[in-house]
Amino acid sequence: MQTFSSPGWLQACSAALLRGTLQALLKPVFSPRFSIPFQRRWLRGLAHSTLPARGVRREAAQLGGRPGEWLRARSAAPDAAIAPGAVLYLHGGAYCVGAPATHRALTGRLALATGLPVFALDYRLAPEHPFPAGLDDALAAYRALRAQGPVVLAGDSAGGGLALACALALREAGDAAPAALYLISPWADMRAEAAPARPVPGEAMLSSAWVLDCAAKYLGKTAPEHPWCSPLLADLRGLPPTLIQAGTDEMLHGQALALEAALRAAGVAVRCEVDQARWHVFQLHGGVLASADAALARAAAFIAPQMAAARAPVQATHEVVIMGAGMSGLCMAIQLKRAGMHDFVLLEKQTGLGGTWWDNRYPGAHVDVPAPAYSFSFAANPRWTRRFASAPEIHRYMQDLALRHGLLPHLRLGTAVQEAGFDAASGQWALRTDRGDHYRARHFVCSTGPLNQPRWPDIPGLAEFQGERLHSARWDATVPLQGRRVAVIGTGSTASQLVAPIAAQAGQLHVFQRTANWVLPRLDRRYFGIDRLLARLPPYSAAVRWAWVQALEWGRRGFDEGTLARRGMLATAAAHRQRQVADPALRARLTPSYPLGCKRIIYSNDYYPALGRPNTELVTEAIARITARGIVTADGRERPLDVLVCATGFDTQQLLASLQIRGQQGQLLGEVWRASPEAYLGCTVAGFPNLYLMLGPNTATGHTSTLLYIEPQVQHALACMRELRQRGQQWIAVRPEAQRAYNEGLQARLRGSVWTQCHSWYQGADGRVAAIFPGFTAEYQRRVRRPDFSAYQFG
Repeated sequence: MQTFSSPGWLQACSAALLRGTLQALLKPVFSPRFSIPFQRRWLRGLAHSTLPARGVRREAAQLGGRPGEWLRARSAAPDAAIAPGAVLYLHGGAYCVGAPATHRALTGRLALATGLPVFALDYRLAPEHPFPAGLDDALAAYRALRAQGPVVLAGDSAGGGLALACALALREAGDAAPAALYLISPWADMRAEAAPARPVPGEAMLSSAWVLDCAAKYLGKTAPEHPWCSPLLADLRGLPPTLIQAGTDEMLHGQALALEAALRAAGVAVRCEVDQARWHVFQLHGGVLASADAALARAAAFIAPQMAAARAPVQATHEVVIMGAGMSGLCMAIQLKRAGMHDFVLLEKQTGLGGTWWDNRYPGAHVDVPAPAYSFSFAANPRWTRRFASAPEIHRYMQDLALRHGLLPHLRLGTAVQEAGFDAASGQWALRTDRGDHYRARHFVCSTGPLNQPRWPDIPGLAEFQGERLHSARWDATVPLQGRRVAVIGTGSTASQLVAPIAAQAGQLHVFQRTANWVLPRLDRRYFGIDRLLARLPPYSAAVRWAWVQALEWGRRGFDEGTLARRGMLATAAAHRQRQVADPALRARLTPSYPLGCKRIIYSNDYYPALGRPNTELVTEAIARITARGIVTADGRERPLDVLVCATGFDTQQLLASLQIRGQQGQLLGEVWRASPEAYLGCTVAGFPNLYLMLGPNTATGHTSTLLYIEPQVQHALACMRELRQRGQQWIAVRPEAQRAYNEGLQARLRGSVWTQCHSWYQGADGRVAAIFPGFTAEYQRRVRRPDFSAYQFG
């Protein structure tokens, strides 16, 4: 069981108002004293006062001979760009009341959150139609829907119990199972003894008397122990992955926990989420209650990988295929939509969007530039809670972008591109995925960026280590650290963020440092309500973003010798080290021996203090080898370990090495880039038509936000696509001589720069700087945003 809380006075006030309204207007009517027809009319009347989900298209329809309604996220995408699959939603109401119309606030937001079409079934109700009428309707609708693709069965309260019963009946009949079950406060045990003897404090809707009265009407002559009426009592083996959500302040809270335990005992993959101080089916209040929106977002994150695994391989043709759903992939997709180009898909190998921010979930992960500069110019985020946003906050921002701009229907999660080749005859790319999908597209956008492929340290014995082994980019939060002996290899930007949280938990922490890093204070602070209120004003948010961008550009001057900025940064770093490291010997080992800026600068307020803790040891002796139980350093000493953490970054030289990309003449991009990767403006590669790189070679920076480079790259790709269409040609490719001249100019500027004065991930094995752009951001933006088509050839 996972528990969630909703801090903040605003949330508390909203929750209190909503709970009070339900207790005053709904709970008294849900009573045996009122007739079922009156309860239905009353509930429908209240439903008209709820806020419908904006951006949802509603359409009356039938499935399996039963009426209902489709709810779909509004999208201009062609049908071919919409992922196959749907959600069959069964509404609650104790089998006697309720309808698709009463649950639109929930089903509409579920459609938005998942990007899937949701069919809300208007199944037959008791007492007119007792068991098994509702189940028969659900089975008929499911079978009709399953013929079109994978289906997630979802429902709340009685609908949750009905969804579970439907899954059991399908299993008994040998039918195809649902891709997943999503059960909100499920009513899974209809026996009288399962109802609480006393009212549950905080319950906003249900009472035992009403529930038992409705149960009697639904059951008719059927015993409540029937496994399709009380599925909690059934054999639950073989059911699909299941998500249960409930609140603490509801009478079915206990049933949710009991169902989780029963499913787990039956070997079903199950997760139960319980929201503190929330009532029965609080998800109905999405759009008003942040915890309801968060619960639906978690449900969408659960459903996505299950649906991806259930989909059959596809063969499809699109105008654009985007590989990677990180920041650059999302930006590309949003701008395609803005340009009226809706025929595209995003292929993401992970089971969730986010790219780097999906991969990097280690403790303390956050962005190292101010958050206002880490949001797109066209999508300010007024919800940042700190100046330097945490990884979960950034991921929420990305999810919100995908939701707000209708990208979810275009998203194919759990889908890794394995090979791509350009077909000169058709002027299209042909792509194959690890799932057996085959895509063809005029344009292929690689938005994986440089921080994509984790790099493990090349240390003898690494594979023989028998303790827990973690990489910062593949973090496993289930590995316990409390009181254990932990080692961290690496002292770069990532390590500086995770060392302090680990030091606070570990019994003993060893930090292995090869070279000391330049560390400056992080000018962090909390954002308060007034900050977030002002951030909703576009002129204010734009001004704040501009100011931070200028401040970061001033920092770029610190990489040039003799500048005021450099002198200021050197003095600040020395003062920061002096202030935070009391031990002179430790301070000496933490003093860098290379020029500031040669490696990426660390901005941290807690890294140095963590290294000074009694349970932390900074190890500067070289690592000789790793053993089954620890690490042996060059002096022969072995340090026993329980957990080994490798914060050793990414392979930034062998870009896109995990897949085969063949160009116009059949050449492999990996072979072309064997010595060192290079591209024209970091965006296009000679010999690879209609291929666009996001954050390609020589587009990294050591001083500012990568988003400032992503946006012009996207505009460059869009301009190339438009030009190709206007000329009526099949392909566009950069001229080899233009690419060569551009890169010769880059390397001439980089020679003798600070980035050549030490070894870092900015350089290749031959010492060539293949990552950094040597100039200022404005220079890059001006040159990239509007392509010079004389540098390109068409065919």
